[in-house]
Amino acid sequence: MIDLLLINGTLITMNKERSIIYGGAVAIHNGRILDVGLTAELEVKYEAKQIINCKHHCILPGLIDVHGHGGHSMFKTIAMDNLEQWMPIMTNTYNHYVTDDFWYHEGKVSALERLKAGITTGVSVIGSTPRADDPIFALNHAKAYNEVGIRNVVCTGPANPKWPKLYSRWANGKRVTKEVEYRDVLKGTEAVVEALNHANNDRTRAFVTPFVIVTSIEGSGPTPPSRLHQLTEHDRYQARKIREIAKKYKTRIHSDAFGGMIHMAIQDKDYALLGPDVHLQHCRGISFDEVKILADTGTNVSTSASITQMKARTPIVELIELGATVAISTDGTSPSTSFDMFQAMRKTQLIHQATMMDEHYLPPGKLLEMVTIDAAKCIGWDDELGSIEVGKKADIITVNMKQAHLTPETMHIHRLVYQAVGNDVNHVIVDGKVLMTDRKVTTVEENKIIEEANDEALETIKRAGLEKYMTPTKYFWGSTRTYVDEKRFDEADYVFTITEEESP
Repeated sequence: MIDLLLINGTLITMNKERSIIYGGAVAIHNGRILDVGLTAELEVKYEAKQIINCKHHCILPGLIDVHGHGGHSMFKTIAMDNLEQWMPIMTNTYNHYVTDDFWYHEGKVSALERLKAGITTGVSVIGSTPRADDPIFALNHAKAYNEVGIRNVVCTGPANPKWPKLYSRWANGKRVTKEVEYRDVLKGTEAVVEALNHANNDRTRAFVTPFVIVTSIEGSGPTPPSRLHQLTEHDRYQARKIREIAKKYKTRIHSDAFGGMIHMAIQDKDYALLGPDVHLQHCRGISFDEVKILADTGTNVSTSASITQMKARTPIVELIELGATVAISTDGTSPSTSFDMFQAMRKTQLIHQATMMDEHYLPPGKLLEMVTIDAAKCIGWDDELGSIEVGKKADIITVNMKQAHLTPETMHIHRLVYQAVGNDVNHVIVDGKVLMTDRKVTTVEENKIIEEANDEALETIKRAGLEKYMTPTKYFWGSTRTYVDEKRFDEADYVFTITEEESP
């Protein structure tokens, strides 16, 4: 007797042939896909402990979000009016005002949101710029994801110079600030990878994640060619140390990159953070010669949809045409997005059609590949995830098509990409275990998670003084353009010194 049988669905396999089976069925046993075929055949062939009738449902591989940020689910839309200062505001909050428990409660609510949107594997960079001064943050985040039941790739590593840096921990309502050296965050990164890579029956993996692949140029956008000179000693040292940790624990490397960084990184041919074991988020504003470098080295790329793509886009079309693997990511839930991969597909298509000035780019089939099988390739997990094939892990979702906005039940992939939303996901299965049925999560108490996360978020907002970034300006209503009409951000507020009381 097998564990689970899905029957009567429109089965979108995402296998090499991109087969679609109408009236399809999937047999699942011991966490893996045992058989795939027509319902009439599999019903006779197998007796199952549990049968799920998927009539009027699409059955497809679980969605994979290859880049997001742990922490962001607590701060949705905060500081949106101060976008130019958003990164230092959030980084300062993560580095000095969150408790250890924050990472657990945030992990719970972010895993829950991903689960309910049909994401069965989610990548989480710990913080905005990674925080690795202590393993507890990543450990608590991973613990939360494991309890919810979806796969989690935990990413942490060193932030950009200058070093040493100040970081704070909170205990008994008091902040203790200490000076952290670069070698300390390397040790913290290694401790996280050692503890979490392939943990929880391989539902948890850990990648080595420096903030960017080249630290000496602009860290959050393209750098002009006139400023692209030679790698610094720290650039080379960091690449070597990241490579050493990844090799030691046989894991992968994930980082951000922007225009100019690939050109710089390839100067260090022995340790460049490029290649098949690397996936780079953003890659906005890269030149065509950098596109060729990524394709030639087999480096994987992920991209998220935002207005910044209109100013300096990720050359998705060129990368794919030259053979690179490109996946769509959400980039987390702050400042103004969600974990809805269906919306991410549509926004990606719209933005790149606009920038290319051609509405024929990125057809629906390609978009669905970019959140399933291509996403699995991007994170090096396509041997087990990303498609519904015999022997692979049973990570599967169903989408309820019997709804007005998804009617008629024709051209199913078009319907999913153009009209579906995350709330249309009805069942979620990970490792053969049903985590959500008829939109009811079976592994955790949803209301408890939401209440605890809300309480922790409000406490953190108050502790970090973020209320001023939540108040609408006078241009909020009735205006066509927003302005911040009073000074809210002051760099002086983000300069920390260690007092005798705060020192460890």
